[in-house]
Amino acid sequence: MTLQAPEKEKARDVYGGPKPRRWIRRTVAVIGVILVIAYLAVAWIVAGRVIDSLRVSPASIEYDTDVILVSETEITIGVPDEDSVEADRDAVMGLRWDGGYGRVGPATSFDDETETRPFSLITGVLPPLGADIADFDSFAFPTDPTAAGFDYETVTFQSDLGELEAWHFPGESDTWIIAVHGLGSDRPEFLRMVDATADLDHPILAIRYRNDPSSPATEGSLVLVGQEEYRDVMAAVDFALANGATDVVLYGPSMGGALTLSYALEESRDVISGLILEAPVADMRELVSLRSGEALPVGGVLGDSILGVARLIASIRTGVDFDTVDYVDRAGDLDVPILLFHGMDDPKVPFAIGEGLFQARPDLIEFHVVAGGAHVRAWNEDPEGFASILARFLGEVAR
Repeated sequence: MTLQAPEKEKARDVYGGPKPRRWIRRTVAVIGVILVIAYLAVAWIVAGRVIDSLRVSPASIEYDTDVILVSETEITIGVPDEDSVEADRDAVMGLRWDGGYGRVGPATSFDDETETRPFSLITGVLPPLGADIADFDSFAFPTDPTAAGFDYETVTFQSDLGELEAWHFPGESDTWIIAVHGLGSDRPEFLRMVDATADLDHPILAIRYRNDPSSPATEGSLVLVGQEEYRDVMAAVDFALANGATDVVLYGPSMGGALTLSYALEESRDVISGLILEAPVADMRELVSLRSGEALPVGGVLGDSILGVARLIASIRTGVDFDTVDYVDRAGDLDVPILLFHGMDDPKVPFAIGEGLFQARPDLIEFHVVAGGAHVRAWNEDPEGFASILARFLGEVAR
């Protein structure tokens, strides 16, 4: 006699096993798909932040500082953001308001809500008293060089992408300083350096480059960490050579440091006598890791893998090659003396990047640690010391 399986048993055979096992497999598959989607979504978001960090967006002025008392020599102000102000409490800073510009020295007294500083008026009239009157400015000079007493002219030079502007500060030396500003910054950033080198008589060319205001723009207005922009630096150097320079020293803070390093590596020429760098974006891969890693929902191997995928996505979307713009890794090919400053409390380009560049080439690099300094504050923390270091370095490298 032939025994036949019940209908339910047949159903199990036809569909590959008991229903509970099918449910588990399907659930695992769905969870796996969700995890992959979540993983890629996080990587895409991080990549978007990387791309946004390369997009040129001029810094905004925020009048968020209260003026409580003011005289010709002293000012008492409110503290709008304890964290940011505390970092600059011992620094010389600019203070702008509607109708004037002044400079404040290190705080002589302070509490949780106010601080009192030495004050000097540079242009305009004294600020009025009241809330949200003034804005701190690390550049410490008004945007018009003539208002600070500097002689200059606006010139143009030709890059492969089009015509670019520069401020030319005249001097008698045959060694020109080519100054390349940071991302979202502009030429007033260099008035601190112009002031520090005024007695040395070096001509200075403070340039704009692609995607700056009034400059030719690329698609998306992205700065590719020197990968393309070094051609603008090369054009500025050619302008200097055509107008009397025999050699140049390149000065680059923050992203400007990346552009000058790229030029020194891509167009190694004996016309370069030295580099002056402050908080340079010398390793974009490390910068992404340090700044994005703290915000990721996970760390360790998984977090590192998300960052790796994010960099790949950012590279595909922008064309930036993270190996090409890794100037720490490429430092072995550098062949000029370098003067390097970096603040230990830099919130934008972490100190570890400057330290890594120094460790890669201690034979070429003279490293000055700005204790307690925020981003690009070497002059602000010690104007006289900064000027002295620049004078000695330029005296050693200028031909």
